[in-house]
Amino acid sequence: MQHHLPKSFVTAAVLLASGLFFSLTSAYAEESSNNIIPNFIGLGIGVTPEYSGSGDYAWGAAPGLYYQFKDSNRFVEWYGPIVDANLLDSPNWQIGPIFSFQFGRSDVDDNIISRLPDVDNTVEGGVVVSYIYNNLEGIPWRLRVGAQVMGDLGDVYNGANSGLWANFWFPISHKAVIGVGTGASWVSSSYNQAYYGVTQKGSQASGLPVFNPGGGLTQWYAWPALVVQITPEWYMGAGLLYQRIAGDAADSPIVKRGDASQWSGGAGVGYAWK
Repeated sequence: MQHHLPKSFVTAAVLLASGLFFSLTSAYAEESSNNIIPNFIGLGIGVTPEYSGSGDYAWGAAPGLYYQFKDSNRFVEWYGPIVDANLLDSPNWQIGPIFSFQFGRSDVDDNIISRLPDVDNTVEGGVVVSYIYNNLEGIPWRLRVGAQVMGDLGDVYNGANSGLWANFWFPISHKAVIGVGTGASWVSSSYNQAYYGVTQKGSQASGLPVFNPGGGLTQWYAWPALVVQITPEWYMGAGLLYQRIAGDAADSPIVKRGDASQWSGGAGVGYAWK
């Protein structure tokens, strides 16, 4: 079964990695700035909607990986279907490529939505920019804000899929940190048509009304997460993500059959090394 899942796919992979990086920052603070964040690999499992707008849920798993090149601030990170990199040798700024595997929609549980034409899997590519600030004086905290713009490298939609986001991490003990985050996405009309539109052919097959959405704001989201240190190298985390479909997409007959409020949650484990 294929699913059009939220950007984080399984929330835990991204949340665990972000919190892990912050919780280890103070431990490495006395080293050079190039080595504040250790390398990391992890796995998250969780539950998320079958497709964007669905009222049905599915289980899945997603990897997490962060690798920082020796004597450099350049890095590569991979969370679920998303891979990005930093081409700048800067401890605070990231500019680089981003790629996302965008799941399609087919063989879904809803017997009406299943009559619509399938949406193929595709790969998106674009540019991501972010700013990271680690406060190491007094009670440490970590802030990251960013934006990305991507387009379809396949043939599912035209135009752009862009987003703004921010997250904030702070400790509640020497072994645990809490994170909160928020963000929003803006897309082209072609994107909304591919995932939320109903063509004349789809209307005849499903009985749903024809729907041709425009572009603009398509969702906003927020999440909390908790990461706990188990051993010097091993960490566990859990998080919950709330997404609200907005704009023209929220008026889609596909969403109205499901739910504009989308929940994802999961837990993960990670291993860190220098």
